[in-house]
Amino acid sequence: MVGLSEGLNLSDLGETTPDEINRNLMYVWSWRGPLYELSANSLMLDYAPDFAKLHRWGSDLFGRPDPRQIIVLGVQNLHSYIMLGWETGILNQFHLQRRWGLKQAQIMEIVMFSQLYAGMRGLGHVYRAMGDILPVFNDPPGPAPFPEGWAPDADAFKCGLDLSTRALTDQDRKKLTNWYEKTIGFVPNSIVFGLKHHPEFVKVNRAKWEVAIKTLPKQVAPMILLRHHMTTGSREGLREAVLLAKAWGVTPRWLIHGITASSFYFTGLEGLYAAYDAVDDLL
Repeated sequence: MVGLSEGLNLSDLGETTPDEINRNLMYVWSWRGPLYELSANSLMLDYAPDFAKLHRWGSDLFGRPDPRQIIVLGVQNLHSYIMLGWETGILNQFHLQRRWGLKQAQIMEIVMFSQLYAGMRGLGHVYRAMGDILPVFNDPPGPAPFPEGWAPDADAFKCGLDLSTRALTDQDRKKLTNWYEKTIGFVPNSIVFGLKHHPEFVKVNRAKWEVAIKTLPKQVAPMILLRHHMTTGSREGLREAVLLAKAWGVTPRWLIHGITASSFYFTGLEGLYAAYDAVDDLL
């Protein structure tokens, strides 16, 4: 028996009663958040109810009811919505993460980390989604439930750059390459290329990367990178993200969660081609 989930009888895909549909829609509306989930579920339940039940079945693997899964998935989803410019999703994730204990400053750390990839365009979407609300967006009592062992460690990001000068000094170069060799075991070719052709850019972009995450668990960063590279299909980026995650104590259970949740919500099964090539041996 697969059982019930959010008002739907997942053990019977052949019939979906009006009562099931109403129970599910009322459950979704109980959060009193943005209406996109209500309308999206309505489309599936009205026109493809068996598909809707299977979608709920799959969703149970990655989010509700486990609060840790809700937070980890939400962190990844906020990044994706910023990249896509989906302002309704951004608004929903701010409300969801606050509901589960993240403070405003912590949510904004995710936003700033995502800016490294979404640029000013991404911040524009966040402002249109949340800018007028942020001044009255009060903090919850918290703390948010993260997986066991996940904890803040702002110093883990830092390699010791000399920020009194724009130039990349010899010491900067040595400290940056040492950080990569010590943390993930090698210097990525992206860094090799940047240091060769535009070292000043590498320095300032790395400096932004180092200060984006302060009060969130450091493990949030590689989980965001995991989502980003799953959606872009970057095998090299995926491998780097998993190596960083493992170095910082993320277990295979959460790595697989991040990979397959990305596949379920954003890439389809084809997204697992890149994951197989890049990180199967690491899991």
